[in-house]
Amino acid sequence: MARPFLSLFVVSFLSFVSFVFWIAASVPSAQSPITVAFYNIRSGKGSQPLKGHGSSFAETDNCGDKSKPVNAWGAGVVQRELRSRIGADDSVVAIGLAEAWNCAKPSAVRQALGWNTATDERNGTALVARFGIKGSPRWLQLDTSHNTNPKDTAWTLGVAVCADKECHGTIDIYVSHWAGTGASAQDTYDSQARDTAKMMSESRGPHVLVGDLNVFEGTARICNQNPNNTSLPILRAAGYVDAWATLHPGDAGFTGMTNRAGCGHPEGSTWKRIDYVWSKGMTATSIERFGVVSPGDAAPSDHYGLLAAFSK
Repeated sequence: MARPFLSLFVVSFLSFVSFVFWIAASVPSAQSPITVAFYNIRSGKGSQPLKGHGSSFAETDNCGDKSKPVNAWGAGVVQRELRSRIGADDSVVAIGLAEAWNCAKPSAVRQALGWNTATDERNGTALVARFGIKGSPRWLQLDTSHNTNPKDTAWTLGVAVCADKECHGTIDIYVSHWAGTGASAQDTYDSQARDTAKMMSESRGPHVLVGDLNVFEGTARICNQNPNNTSLPILRAAGYVDAWATLHPGDAGFTGMTNRAGCGHPEGSTWKRIDYVWSKGMTATSIERFGVVSPGDAAPSDHYGLLAAFSK
């Protein structure tokens, strides 16, 4: 009678050990902090300067024909920023992208960084990983049915990103680009927030959300745009932590938009925080912007990028 009991005990013990090893392999070591980046890369076109400021590139889709004016990608401006701020930092394991079209498509960004893997893109949303990914990317199409142009789709992407060269551990990274327009814009953003949070609930371990969520909170209309105070609370209620707000309380941390005439203080400065890094089960130890220029100067994008370091 003891043997069946013993066998059951051994099977249960081995199952427990296997589960522990699965958990250990699913997240990076606490001694190995990781950094995650995000950039709305504006298809490599860059952001033109305000009047009186010079530029080394033109407002064009062209990046290959050097006999004609080229954009920021064609002039190498975007690649230099990526290599100096992202590629040169060995702790960065992935960069999430928005508007990764044309010149700045995911494969081009991967090549510029010399990294291992790039996902495909769905309406510009994508991810590029230094060491690689495990399994297949997961995609969720967000509801845009009530937008002015419902066919202009919005997506959330989920990827298990390798935390080291041998992929001994992975971290789930989500990339999202929300979009709400028209009379139902705020309801659309709320719906997209709920659906993004629901998708991320499938992750069993620590995970990160990066993205251009296109919403900013506040009490006043800014540059003819209204704040949205209902969508981000959905992420907070689901247990997600806003890295910038946590580490830089009182600092507006604006990420968009560069060089909009009549907007920003001084004019040309970014004037709303719409790009974010959120996390669950991980602690952000630092977050900073990249692609930053002096107000009015030509910039690699009309958004600033984000670079956030985490410990488990």
